[in-house]
Amino acid sequence: MNLPQKLIRSAAVVAAAAGLAAGALAAPASAAPGVSNISVGSGNTHGVWCVQNAVNNWAERTNQGRPLVQDNKFGSGTKTWVQNFQRASGLPADGIVGQITGNSILDNSGGYRTYCYDYVPSTRH
Repeated sequence: MNLPQKLIRSAAVVAAAAGLAAGALAAPASAAPGVSNISVGSGNTHGVWCVQNAVNNWAERTNQGRPLVQDNKFGSGTKTWVQNFQRASGLPADGIVGQITGNSILDNSGGYRTYCYDYVPSTRH
């Protein structure tokens, strides 16, 4: 192979690699599959924070203040306020954030392209 052919081949390899890299950067974000329910004692601290933040945002919008300390710990206070949120959303008030409650939590957190998407269970995973 002579020098011009080598240069053309090298340029083609570089262009192909750049195209692959650009495609990877443009790919849509995807959520972590199979996010577990969030409830009392949950070890999913990021998910617990997302739940506490969304419930606080909802409570504030409904003139109930911000009742939860966003401490990443799902205790009895968080459970009670999740139940309040569930009742107000027309959901079964079991205090567990499963996929259906998770949908509402994400809706109250700015949607499905937010930080919380990877940590809150939903039917959109």
